[in-house]
Order: sequence, then C-alpha cells, then structure tokens
Amino acid sequence: MQPRLLITNLPLEMMVKASNLPRLITYLNTTNDKNAFDNTIWFGIVPDVELNQTEGGKLQRIRFAGNKQEEKRGNNTMENVSTLMNALEPYRITTFFSFCSGEESTFNYVATEGIGIFKEKCAPLMKKSYSEFAVPCIPNATIIPKDKSGLVLDKRMVMDEEGNVSLSAEKDDVMKMWLEGIYVGAAYEAAGIVAAWQCPEFLKQRFRNTSMEYPGVRFDVEANDNALLAATSMTKEISGFTNAIKNSINRTGFGFVFSSDNAQYKGQNIKNITVYKARNLLSNGNEFEPIYKTLVVTYIERMLRFYSADFKQDKILTFFSNNPSSQKSKWDADRQYVNSILQDGDELDYSIDEINGVCDVLVTFANTTKNLKVQLTRKAGNE
Repeated sequence: MQPRLLITNLPLEMMVKASNLPRLITYLNTTNDKNAFDNTIWFGIVPDVELNQTEGGKLQRIRFAGNKQEEKRGNNTMENVSTLMNALEPYRITTFFSFCSGEESTFNYVATEGIGIFKEKCAPLMKKSYSEFAVPCIPNATIIPKDKSGLVLDKRMVMDEEGNVSLSAEKDDVMKMWLEGIYVGAAYEAAGIVAAWQCPEFLKQRFRNTSMEYPGVRFDVEANDNALLAATSMTKEISGFTNAIKNSINRTGFGFVFSSDNAQYKGQNIKNITVYKARNLLSNGNEFEPIYKTLVVTYIERMLRFYSADFKQDKILTFFSNNPSSQKSKWDADRQYVNSILQDGDELDYSIDEINGVCDVLVTFANTTKNLKVQLTRKAGNE
C-alpha cells in the first residue's frame, strides 16, 4: 500500500482553462469514477499559491529603493485553485495547497505574525461545497534561508613581480552570489506525510496497535502522542511558537499546520518537524474540520461501492447487516487499532429512501455527524 505520485505536465493556469478542464474530468472518470480503485487519486498538491500581503494597501514610493526587495508572487492564483476544486469535488480528492515560498511563509514569520494572513487569503474557498477537500498548509520548510544563502564562487588570481600566481586574499577580489533562499512548499510535506499514514507498514513501525488490514484514513494525528510518533523527515527549524500564537491557532484549528516545538516522547527528544493541526476549510462556525473525517467518509463510500457492486440495494443491506461477517460488523469489532475505521465514539448507520432510490449513510465522530448520500442501482423493471 505504498503511495504513488502522479505529476502533471502543465501549469495550473493551463489545466483549469475552459478548453482543458474537460480533459481533466475525462481522465478522472477513468480513475475515480469506477468500481476498481487501484489507480484512484486520493490526494492532490497545489504549491506556490500567491500571497499578496500588500494587496489593496497604499503604494509607498521609496526614493533610491532599487532592487532592495522584490515582491514575491506565486504562480497560482486563488481563483484558479477555486476552479480546480470545483472540478475535483465530485471525485472526493483532498487537495493540499501551500503559498509561495519566501520569508513571508516560513516558521519564523508564523512565530511572530501568526496565521491571520493565511486565513484571510483562504476566505474565497470557505463556505463552498468543496471546502472539506481544500487543505491550506503552513508554514513552508526552509532548507537555506535568504540571509544565509551566500555562495563563494571563486577568488581572483593575482601574479606577483616574480611571476608567481596565487589566489587573492582581498575581499574585493572574492566573487560571491546570493540566492533568494531555498524552501519546500508545505503542500508537498503535508501530502507526503498523509500519504505515508495510509500505509500500514509505516504505522506499524511507530504504533504497536496497528492493523495491517486498514489504511490510515481514521488516523487522527492530533490525538494523544500521534504527532510525535509520526513526525516528518524535516529537521526542526525554530524552538517553537509562543503560547499566544498557539492559542490563535487552537481557537479555530485552521489549516494543516506544522510545528517546530521542542518536545519529548519517553525521554527522547523529537528532532523533526511534527504536525500540529490537520484541518480542511470546512467549518461549523466555531472550528475547522479534521481531515480524517473526510477521508473516512470517502473510504466508506468507496468500500460501499465496491462491496455493493455500484450500490445495489440488496448488497447494501448485507454491508450494514448485524451478521458478524458483514463489513460494518468487522469494523465494529476492530476498534482497538490506531488505524481502525471506526474508533471509540464513532457510529455508522444508514437509511434507505426506496421512493427516491437514495441511501443515506450517517457517519458519527463523537458529537459530529457527516452525511453521505448514494444513488441506489435499481433492478430492471423497478424504475
């Protein structure tokens, strides 16, 4: 169950054009709209979304400003992300997106300024039917910061009066080049770690109570010490966020937020970046929803489609029956694992509207219920 990566060969701007979008939809029909899931696409990655913090502000003219600071613009606009999400929603593809790299999207920035600018930027994607599939990821990881990205290319060679050649020690004779900094978009990091959770082998190396039968769709990284045990491979950058910043993040639980806090697990220091929050843009008005809830419902929908042969009513009844061999009964009995499909407090129920040919699937997580509607496949003569 190791994850695989599919790379598109054109920019997002071209992909969502009216002439190209039908081609994407046609392709997704071949991967996600079938009763075979070997090639199903679960996750998407959109990096480098524009983050114009000064947009709408007053233009300041600075004399002799030169090239002191170049405005950082992303390659992908929020409008294009919205168009893409509209197309992906029917196929239930959870899409991770991150903002353009630079000093404004680093751990240092979040540690001092918080996440307000990112939340404001994501407002156009909220309160939409696709919001639960849109996952903003912050902050980007820093490989080489801009203020430490100087490279010594070479030194000037000089010749003395006797004809001996040597490298000059004069500062003016040293050839240097400065980079803009090297960063890794948080969307890559988030999609990578979530894809890794889906592999039972990955979870088994970190958790004793892992079932090799199930993926990690129900794995809640925010629960217990899960984040410390399932950390990323990226090295910590700072000593953590202040309590004020943490409180602002915890207030609504916005975004897929990485943490660089000092932490220990059973006396061992955690040296890598961990996941602090794993939320999408679906909100109940008070807080944003954990991504695992959407992944569980997606998994149940796909398993139901598979075992019921495209939602045949008699097979749906078997799927939800109290028979110990039914799929629901198996999930009920396997609640003790870190990757159990149903865990303590979770409930799975259904109702069938035979008149309209619809099956309502109700998935309850503690005090939150998600509703999934599927269209029944009627037998010939029963239309």
